Amino acid sequence: MLQLQAAARSPFATISETHINAALAMIEAAAPTDELEGALAVQMACTHMAAMSVLAKMDSGLGTDRHIAAFGSTAARLMKAYAMQMEVLRRLRTGGQQFVRVEHVYVNDGGQAVIGNVQQQDTQVEERRTTRADHRGK
Repeated sequence: MLQLQAAARSPFATISETHINAALAMIEAAAPTDELEGALAVQMACTHMAAMSVLAKMDSGLGTDRHIAAFGSTAARLMKAYAMQMEVLRRLRTGGQQFVRVEHVYVNDGGQAVIGNVQQQDTQVEERRTTRADHRGK
């Protein structure tokens, strides 16, 4: 809780109840199943709050172009860290295993196969084309 309070401080050094509630909601949504996932969920909530705080500073109008670029760079690194934390949480839960689906298509002698997305044409449209071609040929 102390870590969340430290991350949820407002620019005036007061603790924001709204930020604490948002962080707790994020942790609850992550639904940690053990202490490791719990620690990761707290880190994710703190990282998210830090990124949002930095993004808010970019829009405050209090800074030079250099400051805004630094805030943008910092926010991007924090958001990348958050994405990596999400990936770590996914791997913790799935055991790091990947699911790969392999399908085999057998084509006999004289047959043809098409690889890719195949869409059938509307049969009525095809019939109209054939009918028009027949009328033109007569």
